[in-house]
Amino acid sequence: MFDGKVVFVTGGATGIGAAIVERFATLGADVACCYNKSRADAEALAARLKERGLEIFLVQADVSDSQQDKAAIEATVAHFGRPISILVNNAGDNINPTPVETMDEALWNKVIGINLTGPFMLAKYCIPGMKALGSGRIINVSSISARTGGGPGSAHYVASKAGLEGFTRSLAKELAPFNITVNGIAPGLIYTPIHERINTPESLERLRQTIPLLRIGKADELARVVTFVASEDASFMTGEIVAVNGGMRMD
Repeated sequence: MFDGKVVFVTGGATGIGAAIVERFATLGADVACCYNKSRADAEALAARLKERGLEIFLVQADVSDSQQDKAAIEATVAHFGRPISILVNNAGDNINPTPVETMDEALWNKVIGINLTGPFMLAKYCIPGMKALGSGRIINVSSISARTGGGPGSAHYVASKAGLEGFTRSLAKELAPFNITVNGIAPGLIYTPIHERINTPESLERLRQTIPLLRIGKADELARVVTFVASEDASFMTGEIVAVNGGMRMD
């Protein structure tokens, strides 16, 4: 399905990102798995895929650092010998949830840098190559929190994801004349390692009970939506935020 396409996935070593990397690789894409601190996880993912005859390119970058973003894109283009066709801005984090009253500026800026500035910079560096190809896909992973306001102490995370959705719509209009689509995916409760840090088993169970499908989503289920949006089946779709939340929020 994606033969000849170069795909760049941030936060690709664990959780949702790893599922996206695996899904694209399985469907024939040339995939760059961008990670920051999860080198061991990235290498383990590459090894698992290699056992299945699938190769991925590992590249390290802190997405909040524009120079590292630029270097990662350039390294990927050099490795595969052609521009990136599909950019998946998946990297994101809800670091140290804190009430606004006591949140310091450095923490606010760190989360905004990862979740919003990173996607902006990576899109900026991928756009010229997509224009040269005559087509492209940019997919930004948001969150149900952008609509609900999120959990306690998550103003920095919620603001970054709401901003990402606005950026998605604006960039979709900007790039539509160049046959480049820009869409967002807004997951609800998808089980990933981040929940082991920010939730307890009891809070996860309470959240599960609020989902009409009565279960927590799987990373692969989100990855399948991402590859749909990246495919030719979604060629007339841009500026959309696709909710994947088991019915937790319907609007």
